[in-house]
Amino acid sequence: MTIDFLGSVSGSGDAISCRADGLIYAGIEWQPEGDPVVIAIHGWLDNALSFDQIAPGLSPCRVISLDLSGHGLSSWRSPDSTYNIWDDIPQLVAVVDQISSGPVIIMGHSRGAAIATILASILGDRCTHLVLIDGLINAFNDDKNTVDQLSRFVADRQKYLAREARFFDSLDDFVMRRRAFGFDDSSALKLASRALEQSSAGFRLRTDPRLHGASALWLSEAQRDEVYAGVTAPVLGICATEGLLTRSGVPEKMLTEAGRHFRQFDCIHHAGNHHLHMDPTHTASLADNIKTFLT
Repeated sequence: MTIDFLGSVSGSGDAISCRADGLIYAGIEWQPEGDPVVIAIHGWLDNALSFDQIAPGLSPCRVISLDLSGHGLSSWRSPDSTYNIWDDIPQLVAVVDQISSGPVIIMGHSRGAAIATILASILGDRCTHLVLIDGLINAFNDDKNTVDQLSRFVADRQKYLAREARFFDSLDDFVMRRRAFGFDDSSALKLASRALEQSSAGFRLRTDPRLHGASALWLSEAQRDEVYAGVTAPVLGICATEGLLTRSGVPEKMLTEAGRHFRQFDCIHHAGNHHLHMDPTHTASLADNIKTFLT
């Protein structure tokens, strides 16, 4: 596999950065003079480049995709901090304030969809639309024992704080590892320039190892219901036909919960896998569906 790793870490957009509570949130911006403003939040172990394929298709919107803390070019959280899905929320609110003084659209994928939902509930009427790409708030762990979960959290925290930097000998090795997380090769390579840093020792992974650790707790069903009910904006849920929310069992429960509590929930099924927003065969029609929803 031959890849030009010297490509831009900002893809087809422009690099931006914001600072909140001492943390740098790096990102990418498309259509900087556009309106309205879309804040895009990537999934677990992804980075801002995950929206590089679809963002230009959302013109005339100004689209800003952020590396969450611990990902890509953004700061790692301090050793005493954590990476629960609510931990970025105070800083994201501050970043939104820096980007726009007016209303915003929030869009999230996978884990980023859960974060986007919480963020939208906090922003209230300031969030005019919420777009969720193959993700909702996790309900897979409702039957987990709380003490066991907290014990795993503590053990994982100690384990990953002690982990040394991860290096890959080649981009092929990185892509092979990403396949285990459901990525196809082209999607993994799309993220590489922002996920890796080239050095004499190989390709160093920029992601904070603590992101692999167990969460301290999961939101209960009652808490999820309150978050969903707190979202005042209309919501578009996009389920990939080969994605997370089209499996039987718990995803059906998650969709039922969301549909019961969101004030307006339009749910569509779209061809593609969990990372359909990164697949050039699907992004044009996906962008059209999103723009139709926004207008």
